[in-house]
Amino acid sequence: MKSDAASIRIPAAGLEDFVCKIFIAAGLKPEWAQAEAEILIWADLRGVGSHGVLRVPHYLAGMPRGLRRADADIRVVHDRGVMAVLEADRGPGLYVTRRGMDMALEKARAHGLGFVWTRNSTHTGAMGYYARHAAEQGMIGLTFSSSRPLMAYLGSRDAVLGTAPLSIGVPRKNGTPIVFDMASSATTIGAMAQARQSGKPLPPNVALDSNGRMTTDPLRAETPLPVGGAKGSGLGFMLECLTSLMVGLPLLATALEDPAQRNVFLQNTLCIALDPYAMPMAENLEAEVERLALDIAAEPRAEGFDEILMPGERGDRVAARQRLEGIVLPGAIWAHLVAAAGRRGVSVPEVFAT
Repeated sequence: MKSDAASIRIPAAGLEDFVCKIFIAAGLKPEWAQAEAEILIWADLRGVGSHGVLRVPHYLAGMPRGLRRADADIRVVHDRGVMAVLEADRGPGLYVTRRGMDMALEKARAHGLGFVWTRNSTHTGAMGYYARHAAEQGMIGLTFSSSRPLMAYLGSRDAVLGTAPLSIGVPRKNGTPIVFDMASSATTIGAMAQARQSGKPLPPNVALDSNGRMTTDPLRAETPLPVGGAKGSGLGFMLECLTSLMVGLPLLATALEDPAQRNVFLQNTLCIALDPYAMPMAENLEAEVERLALDIAAEPRAEGFDEILMPGERGDRVAARQRLEGIVLPGAIWAHLVAAAGRRGVSVPEVFAT
């Protein structure tokens, strides 16, 4: 076994199986555990370690305290036409959000459009997964989410908004879907945690310390700034309206008015699926997406650029390489997984030096 300081390499399938077994041993239903593991490994495969297995210890820590319930009563509480609401009851957020998108896809197949909200969920992970999940089935997928205060609002010194992630995926002819995935913050909570693990400084102008001052020190950074100032602030505000306020569970105002609620981590999410073939004018959508992508990629390049990439293409390349070579994990993250497995009697798979 490598030391805690050394990185390791592990096949994606082996890591997914390992994490799934840890979740099952912790009390999750196998179906829930499998979804959680798959989506975490999807993020690590694409180089988005901030939303990968780095999260496992946090997910596990919340379960005994009821913050991430293994016995959640996940159920549909509203279903009318193209709209539905899925009550998560603090269940595992990755599984719940994929189920929400699957419900939206089912409605889109029937009506051309599906809107499904999930309420009272826990951390929803990499939002791009759900939009891509829809696009891989020939649909347009959109996902929006809001949470307790984590990000500053333009002009505030403390957290006021959630980091408000959003993602849009469209199918593409002769290629993988094009997926745009962003947070409304200049950096994410996961990226800040990743920086603390690695000891690398944060980029400038992305986070504030406890005194409301800019910092690049990951050990001092507490509050992400909104991306683009007023733009990120506006997105964060509007996504709370589209998600939390639509399901009668305001997260931000509740926490801002009651400091005790600031540490209650819940998320509300909206999953949208659109069937482009329900619109006769969009019958050539996939071919036109391909045409647009190729035309943009063929444009003259600015100084310092070897190529022009579409949203998600960098991650696709990283994933393709890591599927062949294995996922690289920092030693500290691997040590946490091994410790979690040991406490639950889960055998540890073989890993390789980087």
